[in-house]
Amino acid sequence: MLGLIVVCAETGTGLAPHALLEPLLGAPLLARGIAGALPTDEGVTGVLVVPADLVDRVRAEVIERFGLDEIDQVVAGGPDRRSALQAGLQALPSEIELVVVQEGARVLTPVGLCDRLVAAARAGADGAVAAVALRDVIGADEGGSLMCLDVRPQLRALQGPAVLKLSSLRAALSTSTEGEFSEVEVCAKAGGTLTLVAGDDDNRLVRDAADVSRALEVFARRAVDYAFVYPSDLLPDDPLARALDPSEARTSDT
Repeated sequence: MLGLIVVCAETGTGLAPHALLEPLLGAPLLARGIAGALPTDEGVTGVLVVPADLVDRVRAEVIERFGLDEIDQVVAGGPDRRSALQAGLQALPSEIELVVVQEGARVLTPVGLCDRLVAAARAGADGAVAAVALRDVIGADEGGSLMCLDVRPQLRALQGPAVLKLSSLRAALSTSTEGEFSEVEVCAKAGGTLTLVAGDDDNRLVRDAADVSRALEVFARRAVDYAFVYPSDLLPDDPLARALDPSEARTSDT
């Protein structure tokens, strides 16, 4: 059974949770972050973790209005990413084997990426994470002097979502006190095997207003690559659903 945890923490690396309620082309940024973490060919049991003062508002304005039925619970989490993730883990049912972990501020995850991550995680590893090659020139600081890194061709920028075996994630978190590391890093440091799956260069975390502007530009170029997110109250009536509704008045031919 596949679980999903979407994390929105006050002190995370992405845009603050309150800011994620701002719209991007008609849908809240958070709705787009959730939609990008949904597999296309199977259901999930989903938990969204937000600050306590946003639980009711997010449930009404994001989950219910935009028909994100995959989110079964909206729960309050702690102020940092680690405590928010723990709140999500506690809310998952015991039968979950794999869990998709996504940051709410990752709004540019293309359709299909989550499917590839789930398939890779089920192939025998402790999990899978999306990654792209580093394009920037980097080096190390050695006492104020530049030290070139021979491993540069092997370095990767990690992206979300990640798909992890729930048992491996819980075991790794139980022995880690390093809150600054992500769940992927914690699993790897605990000896877990994580498969790298080719990510997407545009799948960057939204951290500030400049990133939101860039996301608008990306959607303008690649709208077809992202999940359709639209408010349910503005969708046209489904004539088939109306025809099958027993409460609808019927007219008979005479």
